[in-house]
Amino acid sequence: MDEHKSAYDNMKEMTGAERFRYFREYYLVRTLVILAAVALIFHLVWHYTHLPGECVFYGLVFNDLYEADGKARAVRDLAELMQAGEEQVLIDEGHDTGTDGDMQLATLLANERLDLIICPRDTFVKLAGEGTFVNLIEVLDEHIYTELKEQLVYCAGYEEQDLSYAEDPFHEAGNGAGEVLPYGIVISEGERYSAISMTGDEFLCGIVANSRHTDNAELAITYFMSTGE
Repeated sequence: MDEHKSAYDNMKEMTGAERFRYFREYYLVRTLVILAAVALIFHLVWHYTHLPGECVFYGLVFNDLYEADGKARAVRDLAELMQAGEEQVLIDEGHDTGTDGDMQLATLLANERLDLIICPRDTFVKLAGEGTFVNLIEVLDEHIYTELKEQLVYCAGYEEQDLSYAEDPFHEAGNGAGEVLPYGIVISEGERYSAISMTGDEFLCGIVANSRHTDNAELAITYFMSTGE
């Protein structure tokens, strides 16, 4: 190879095997790096231009399953009420209480993803005592609160205790030590809810204390408690 000639002139004088070897030695790594960079840029552009809309409502349901068509109709109706796409409304039913359910719930709460929790009464009372729910007097419109007064559920909440870490390492002493307040509603008494529930058991719901979409959680409660007329 003549160093005084251009790469193009040198390659013109090479055989096919020599050209391949020359390309591999001088250009292969550079070409692969450029292709990888282009692929990465394409992936990032595609990813950020095809992101689904932000979830505007996340309801987590323990120990109940919904009839498929009824659930689809509820998601569609709620999306319309919330002025969002159906993919932005998540009703996540069929979860079991227990260790796995507790771990999943703790993760979702820590990430501030949940808006409404629906569960059996014993689970609800436990969660209320841990400070999971907001006092409904503080978030429901007055006319909705009055309308649903008969279905309200009062539970003892959480109250921080003046104890050292050694005395209360997991901050459990305050569980159920708080004021008795209306944290829940018997949602299974709602006509729209009972119409899609496959168990027919009693279920309570509460708005999560760190919900990002309190208004939409209120809309969901109002929807499930209505007659559908």
